[in-house]
Amino acid sequence: MVAVALSGKPLTPDVQLDENSFSDPTFCEKSKLWYMLSKTLPEAAAWKFVKENGIDMLTINPGWVIGPIANSKCNCGANSQAHKRYSMLARAQKTLDPAPPNWVDVRDTATSHILAYENPSANGRYCVVAKTISYSEVVQILRELFLTFNLHTFNFPASPSSLLEPN
Repeated sequence: MVAVALSGKPLTPDVQLDENSFSDPTFCEKSKLWYMLSKTLPEAAAWKFVKENGIDMLTINPGWVIGPIANSKCNCGANSQAHKRYSMLARAQKTLDPAPPNWVDVRDTATSHILAYENPSANGRYCVVAKTISYSEVVQILRELFLTFNLHTFNFPASPSSLLEPN
């Protein structure tokens, strides 16, 4: 969803993000959101190319992918997204990851890729999100599931997009 949702404008309940939404490259660059920019620019260029050349293409833009790790021997150390998200929630950081808290299970993400591959008529841009919940709700769920997690109590914004609103 990082190629879809970042514009610098608040993501209020009346804002609808869909397959036509793209993150604003100028905003990403100005905010030094390099990962988001690295996802937005290539996808936009690919869509431009396929439209100019009459080629079918399909992209899947998942939210924050969570769930079990497929390979127990996987090196999921400090560079993994799961570790980064836990670290963000475990420490009282002054800033949060700017991606909207749109969550999807890794198994649902995998299924969406398989279905897209198996359906020859599938094309276009798909946003794969199961649920949008606030950071406070995430912390509460983690506290209930993992009693030993050391999660700080502090006020999270309802949506991290509020951290990115222009001054």
